[in-house]
Amino acid sequence: MRKVVLAVVSCVMAGGLATAAWADDFMNECLVTGSQRMCDCMSSKIPADKRVAAVQGMKKSNAATQPGGNLLDPATLSQEQMQGLDAVVIAQASCM
Repeated sequence: MRKVVLAVVSCVMAGGLATAAWADDFMNECLVTGSQRMCDCMSSKIPADKRVAAVQGMKKSNAATQPGGNLLDPATLSQEQMQGLDAVVIAQASCM
């Protein structure tokens, strides 16, 4: 029984760490152009199924805003990344 409890606790903690890593990836990209308060709000509103794509889309968007970067061409984004960026825009609008 003790081993079962330990295994369950380990799985729960691993799941929590994965969620924290998600938040960190999102926050790292969001904070490039946004405030802590705005990014916290947006992070709470991004649907889990769009989160990875949102981070990937934001990475490309952030790269385009850096000195020497090229304008973001939507043709370079996958459908999932476009949907992820849509989720970011919707979250940003609801946090304003």
